[in-house]
Amino acid sequence: MCGRFAVTLPPEAMASLFGSDDRPNFAPNYNVAPTQKVPIVAIGKENTRRIIMARWGLLPNWMEKDPEAGPMFNARSETLEVKQSFKTAFAKRRCLIPADGFYEWKREGKARIPFFISRVDAAPLAFAGLWEMKKSTNEGAEVLISTTIITTNSSPEFANLHDRFPVILEKADWGIWLDGLTQAPRLKSLLHAPNNGVMRFHRVSDDVNKVANNNENLTKAIG
Repeated sequence: MCGRFAVTLPPEAMASLFGSDDRPNFAPNYNVAPTQKVPIVAIGKENTRRIIMARWGLLPNWMEKDPEAGPMFNARSETLEVKQSFKTAFAKRRCLIPADGFYEWKREGKARIPFFISRVDAAPLAFAGLWEMKKSTNEGAEVLISTTIITTNSSPEFANLHDRFPVILEKADWGIWLDGLTQAPRLKSLLHAPNNGVMRFHRVSDDVNKVANNNENLTKAIG
């Protein structure tokens, strides 16, 4: 799973990387948690790439509130086509979710040890995601845009850390994922863990456990 991540790429750099004219106003976030707002890349009405802010935790238009289990911040790749919460978004509203990397916790006895996972080449990540737009019944109320990160089985390289891993798309596949004409078999072929040697991880401070902590030291290796 992926329940916490970092995104610090400046708006100008993000727009350049993802080929968008948008410059969303957001501050660097080293400790993104579910229900917080994050930038996502999606295809707009004019078939151009838009960078918009979205609540992390998918909330379909037909759903009044988050499930009792909590916000749907992850979506399992194996059930995207059949689960009511995700199948329409998988067919029509796919997105990229930029990140520097993400956090995962490994159980060692009763302790949960945090690690930060990022690319070996230190390049920004693009999680495969879905997005939804929920219109309020109250006139004049803000439209809620929400998103979720797709996960898949972890690779043997990271299985000892966690059995699930977010789908991270290579740059060559960004357009394929965003294209509304891409068929389901091709989309599903992208939903796998990164190849061995692409990602790295290191132990980080327990300070990341507290959502209120938010600074660049959270992603730095310790020990």
